Parts: sequence; structure tokens; C-alpha cells
Amino acid sequence: MQTQFENINLLWGRLIIEELVLGGVSCFSLASGSRSTPLVLGLSEQNNVKVKTTVHFDERGAAFYALGYAKATGFPAVVVCTSGTAAANFFPAIVEASADKIPLIVLTADRPPELKETAANQTINQSNLYGRFVRWQSDIPCPDEKIAPEFVLTTVDQAMQRSLSSPPGPVHLNCMFREPLAPTGNNKDFSDYMSKLTSWLQSKKPFTTYSRPELKLSEDQLKEPIKIINETKSGVIVVGKVNAAESKQIESLANRLGWPLMPDIASGLRLGSENLEIIISYIDLMLAVDGALLSEVDTVLQFGDQPVSKRLLKSLNSARPKNYIQIASHTERADPNHQVTLRLESSIASFCKSLEQIIQEHDNSELAETLSKKSKQIDKILNDILDSSDSISEPAVCRAISKQIAAGTALFLGNSLPVREINMFAAVTGLAAAVEYNRGASGIDGTIATAVGYANGQKCPVTLLVGDLTFLHDLNSLKLVHDSKHVLTIVVFNNDGGGIFSFLPVASQTEDFEKFFGTPHGLSFENSARQFGLDYFQPKSKKEFSQCFAACQSSNKPSIIEVKTDRSENHKLHQQITTALNKVLSGS
Repeated sequence: MQTQFENINLLWGRLIIEELVLGGVSCFSLASGSRSTPLVLGLSEQNNVKVKTTVHFDERGAAFYALGYAKATGFPAVVVCTSGTAAANFFPAIVEASADKIPLIVLTADRPPELKETAANQTINQSNLYGRFVRWQSDIPCPDEKIAPEFVLTTVDQAMQRSLSSPPGPVHLNCMFREPLAPTGNNKDFSDYMSKLTSWLQSKKPFTTYSRPELKLSEDQLKEPIKIINETKSGVIVVGKVNAAESKQIESLANRLGWPLMPDIASGLRLGSENLEIIISYIDLMLAVDGALLSEVDTVLQFGDQPVSKRLLKSLNSARPKNYIQIASHTERADPNHQVTLRLESSIASFCKSLEQIIQEHDNSELAETLSKKSKQIDKILNDILDSSDSISEPAVCRAISKQIAAGTALFLGNSLPVREINMFAAVTGLAAAVEYNRGASGIDGTIATAVGYANGQKCPVTLLVGDLTFLHDLNSLKLVHDSKHVLTIVVFNNDGGGIFSFLPVASQTEDFEKFFGTPHGLSFENSARQFGLDYFQPKSKKEFSQCFAACQSSNKPSIIEVKTDRSENHKLHQQITTALNKVLSGS
């Protein structure tokens, strides 16, 4: 790194960026502005080929892009903006990162202290702007040669550590700069100022290296869960979002215990599973027919955070099992029903391996056999209702996607109905694609941008399944889709409003439902695709959809597949499926 800079602002900007890169950051997402010039120029001078920089004109989308990248890699991404409301536009992504425990480093440029509370342009109070939603916050003062450069480096290193510590999440560095912000044309030699950084300059390592402890339970800590498991008469395993390595260990443990495993759509166990004797993919639909199905369960093993299925959570809450053991790698409570009796902070893979070595192998439980039989019956019923008809519908499209999604690709799900419908209706055949979503705070904002970031972090094509309101909410992030190195296929359910509200009691309890909850917009998305240079399809049948989707899966062009549906008809189809399930399952 050079020692000659045109002002100390540019030197500090370079120090901040350099230390982040040395710490392993490879993704920077920024929205342009003047006050952030020292940070942006520090980034523009970065010559590490592994560093990828994305520029977006919308701060909200830029932050969600970084969030998506961090979701894919499990490592902090950095988002940069100028001062004022630009920083406020980061807030939704920070809330999601905090709730979903995603490491994120937020660099906001700020005005100097003397301009605060003076009505100076583009100046707000940015200290502690994000409150308790960040794991750590620090104001970096205006660059000054009286402040040692080591301070800058150790502050960045502390931010990295706090972002990755348990529980991981966003951190905020608020960087104040006085003018001049840009190069002045006259270099100054800062060799004396940086003289104590000789070792750092030569090492190509962070100034401060932090070690991270391995979360592993001792033999004594394992005694209680082992005792509970050995005394269990009827147990189940609930799996929320976990990574691929964890899902394999959980499945192996379930096979050893002989307990039914109930997977969330993002567990890595819901799609493409061949273990149909233990993995109960259609538990949500079973509980739609018989909410008391799990009433005799006395022990629950839950891995990861809460699953999407509200019916499953409600059923377990009603059953109130004697033992509810939750295993997670962080300290935060994830217990909305207030029924966890034993909370173990551990690496999930480590916990499963330890138990497998101790627990005796069992035959599949009676409950596992019962649920497996019902799950296979449901798969046949869905084939009869959805697969045998050429009518296009949201459940049919969800099922088609789960069967056709290509090897080496991933699936990103929008909130409201799409994530619930694919969790319910996805086939058990097909490929075990990686699945991701924004379920920390479960908002609909920034979904397109997050999916693009996720695609580039995963380094693979992604299918994004969203509703029309979610699509409209992040419309300008279609520019990110156009520019993405890895292709996005966006499947959007356009039912002219908020489809999920049709399933709530309010749908039949107010005359103004359509105006205030249905929120019809009357829009179509062909011109949106044209504006942002994306391919566009609007299939009229399930067969046409399958053809369009297959073409998009093999294409290297980003595209939008708009599936027009009717909210009331979709609600009726759900009811028809539930009726058919009830007729068959009640006699089984």
C-alpha cells in the first residue's frame, strides 16, 4: 500500500477498505454519493481480483444485495453509502440481517460534528441510527493525524469480529469526513504517520486476528438430552433453515433414532429427498386435515430457527410435549410458543455426531410409519389434482418448479404466499436445490435485490419465486438482475394484489376487504421486463409454463415469467385440495 495521498481522508478511506479486504471481505455494495468519496476511492484503488463491487442507485436495494451475498457465503458483505436519508434507506436490510443473524458491515459516510443540528444540507444524526438492530456501532471520527492509524485498523477488525460473533449480524461504522473529500492534485507523504504499520503493510494480514471458539458440548452437557431421548416414547425432529452439512448430519441422526423428520423448505431436506420413510415432506398439509396428529408426541428435537409452517408450530403448541429440545449455534431465544424446555448452544453437526456415537440404533417409530404412509398418499393426491391437469395455478407452478429446477442452481422464495405454497406443494421428486428466503423479519421489501446478491454469492443461477406486490416493491432492482453475472429467472404470481389475505378471517369479515387488504393494482409486467432488458414470458397453461421454465433454466439470459392467477380461484383450489386430502386421510 502506498504512503502518498492527497489528503488524510483518502488515506483513512484506503485503510478501512484495505483492512476489510485483508479480513476476507470480497463483496462491496455501494450507492453513489459525495460524502462517501474517500471510501469509494479507497475501493476503486483496491487491486485484489477476488473483490467484487456492485453499484446500485437505490440504497435500499444495495443493502439487500449485500445481505443476499452474505446469506450465500456466511461471511460479512459490506454496504457503503453517503450521509443523510441514504443511511436511513439501509434500515430494512439491517433489520432483516439482525433477525436472520446474517453478518453485514454497514459503512455510512457522515458530516463532521460541527455541522450536526445546524440545518446543514444532507445532515442527520447518524450515531446509533440503527439502535438495537446492530450488534455493534462505532463512530469513526474525522480523519486526523493526531489519531494513530492503528485505531482505524483495530476498529475495522473489531467490527468484523462483532459481525461474526454469536449471534452473527450487522455492525455499523459511521465514518465522519470533513472536506476536501476528493483528490486535490497535491500529494502528501504520510510515511512518518504510517511508520508503525510497517509489519502490517508487509504481512498482508489483518492488524488484529481474532480466534473463534468451536461450539461443542461436553460429555456432561450431553447427559441430559441423551437421558430424555432414551426415555422418549414418541419423538419428532423439526428442522428449520440449516446448511447442507448440518442437514446431512440431522438426517443421519433421524435414521438412527427412527423418529419422523419434519423439514422446512430451506432445510435442505424438503426438496429432492429419497428418504421417504423418515422425512415427512407434507406435514403441513397433514395438519390442515388433522391438527391433533402430533398430540401424543412427548419429545421434540428442533434444529435451527422456526420453520415456515404455521400449522406445525400451532400443532406442537397444542400438544405441549413434555420435552422440547432446541439446538442452535447462537444464544438468542427462538421460542414464540414458550415451550422449549432444554436449549443447547452447539454446532448442529457436532451435536448430531456426538449423539450418533452414543444413541443405540432404533427401528422406525410407529409415528414415523404412520406419517410416512400419509405423506405418500398426499403425494399421489397432489399428482392426481395438480399434475394430471393442464390448468395453471400457483400450487401447480410450485410443483412444476420443484420438479424441473436444474442441477447446480438455487431457489429463492418471496414471503407471503410463495414460500408457504412451495413448502406445502413442492414434489418430493426432483433435485435437492439450495433454498433461501428472507424470513428473519419476513418482509416483502428488497427481495429481488437479495436474490441477486445470493446468486452472485452462491456463484450459480437462481430461480426467484415471488408475488406481484413483492415484485413491485423492489422493481428498480431489476437493474441488478440485468447486470448480474449469474442469471436470475423470476417467476412472479400476479393475482392483482395480496393473495395471502384471502386466507385470513378478515376476508369474510369486512365489506372493504378488496380496497384495504386485496390492494388490486391492475398492472402487468411485460413493459417492466422490456425496460430493464429482460426476457419475458406469460404462459397460459401448465404445459406452457413448464416449457418456458425449462427454456429459462437452460438460457444464459435473465427473464421474467409472469403467471396470472385469480386470488379467489386460488383460495378455492386450496380448499379443494384440503377436501380431497381429508376424504382420503381420514380413512387411513
